[in-house]
Amino acid sequence: MGDDALTRKAETAASFNSRAADFDRQGLSAHFGRRLVDVVGIEPGQRVLDVATGRGAVLFPAIERVGTMGEAVGVDLAEGMVRAANEEAERRGWGQPVRAMDAERLDFPDATFDRVLCGFGVMFFPHLDQALSEFRRVLKPGGRLGLSTWRVGPFEEIQSVLDELHLGSPRSGWISDPDDLSRLLVRAGFADVRVVTDPKTHKYADVDEFWQSARHAGPRRLDFLDASQIERTRTTLLDRLRAQERPDGLDLVAIALLGVAGR
Repeated sequence: MGDDALTRKAETAASFNSRAADFDRQGLSAHFGRRLVDVVGIEPGQRVLDVATGRGAVLFPAIERVGTMGEAVGVDLAEGMVRAANEEAERRGWGQPVRAMDAERLDFPDATFDRVLCGFGVMFFPHLDQALSEFRRVLKPGGRLGLSTWRVGPFEEIQSVLDELHLGSPRSGWISDPDDLSRLLVRAGFADVRVVTDPKTHKYADVDEFWQSARHAGPRRLDFLDASQIERTRTTLLDRLRAQERPDGLDLVAIALLGVAGR
């Protein structure tokens, strides 16, 4: 594996480790995690793998669906996310179903799972084709893959401000077009590909609450800015969004792409 890939993985793990305690305060990942489980279809008794588990947005509803006769396990590159997810799972009486693992090198035998899921993780894999090959390898024949990406992310306004101010490295690896996601899955050898466009409006009390949410779960580009750059970003963002603020708060729309495909 090249040095660039190793560096990118180390940076991704460090970023999510630093955010693990407060990740997804606004609940959007949890909302779309439930939606992904709905769309892919999970039945009692099945075996399910959730890749890039985070704090369990996809894994926890999958555990509920498979029931006591099935099994749902999660993997994540960030040790902090693994600990946070396992602590919550233990609180719910599910033991510790999450382990640290690289999505591009899944430590499971061939044809192990009925479903493989990945919520908002594929954009962080340096070798996406390798990860998708691993997803397909561990799926049973007739099994299904479900993954999600952002068509319009929950912090799109911040990405726009960062681009405008030329701060941080532009995001790469994002798949925001339904046709692009469909072609990617077909190229990876999956069949019966279907992509659902799924919007969700989220209300914030005000623009300051939106900014605080972004600091916990927003673009990773923010992690690499100094204090003055952060303040420039915040000031520009708040000035832009105050025009959209209403007496009852700030409404912003996030749009997910939910891709489902067969093995």
